Amino acid sequence: MENKIAILILAHHQPKQLSLLVNHLQTDFDVFVQIDKRSEMKIADLPKHENVFYFKEVEVYWGHVSQVENMKFILEKAYENKYSYYMYISGDDLPIKTNNQIKEFILANKDNSYMYVNPLPIKTWGFNQGFDRLDRFWFMKISSRKIVKIVARITLILQRMFFIKVKRFPINYYAGSNWINLNLNAVEEVFAFLNDYPEFLKKLKYSRATDEMWVQSILMNSKEKQNIVHYDLRYIDWTTGPTFPRVLNEEDKAKIEKSDALFARKFNYSSHPKFIEGWLNDLKN
Repeated sequence: MENKIAILILAHHQPKQLSLLVNHLQTDFDVFVQIDKRSEMKIADLPKHENVFYFKEVEVYWGHVSQVENMKFILEKAYENKYSYYMYISGDDLPIKTNNQIKEFILANKDNSYMYVNPLPIKTWGFNQGFDRLDRFWFMKISSRKIVKIVARITLILQRMFFIKVKRFPINYYAGSNWINLNLNAVEEVFAFLNDYPEFLKKLKYSRATDEMWVQSILMNSKEKQNIVHYDLRYIDWTTGPTFPRVLNEEDKAKIEKSDALFARKFNYSSHPKFIEGWLNDLKN
């Protein structure tokens, strides 16, 4: 679909906020929503529009390869329509520019894909500067994040003691945020690579948090490398706290408005309903 943009939303909670987000975006974009299969949210309770497509097909576990599978699944669904552009957001995100401003920016820059991308090793990352995410066996399919972290730490120590490693797929690895923005050429490159090298994803079966690596690694080893801009078009506050990233509210409005980003994360409707409703209403005016 020439000059059409697909918004891909990954969600697992806050149905009211998700509904407001979908209703706002669908006036100008086709919207694909993948809801964690383990979520209590029901598709029947969400707003219906002819250009909004809901799915609840993948069980998602924190740090598990199911996060990669989740991203791949919704991208495949959108790719069936051959949109010019594909933007991942979460159900906790909100636009901070009008729909028209988002469209104008993307269509003026549709030769570029926008994402944070850094080559491994990354000094600020733990687990051997990122390589242990790939090189060890991680048993992440556990509902409790607290328990999975304990299991992960114990198994990592044991694997290091006994020199146990996974043989990683032979490619130069890159990483960044999983909130990525891809043009059609980049998406075609991703699926062509996966078709030619299905063992790449198989090697990630027991990996940890490689949703932040798989697309970056494919594209930075492709001809699309030259069209990647090192910026994910998101306003995220990782420094102020008390949560990381910070849950944005009325106190952050001035900072958000100064940003050149297109979306911001994250927001929480249950604690700031009037702020979120007012924010989206202001974007319509």
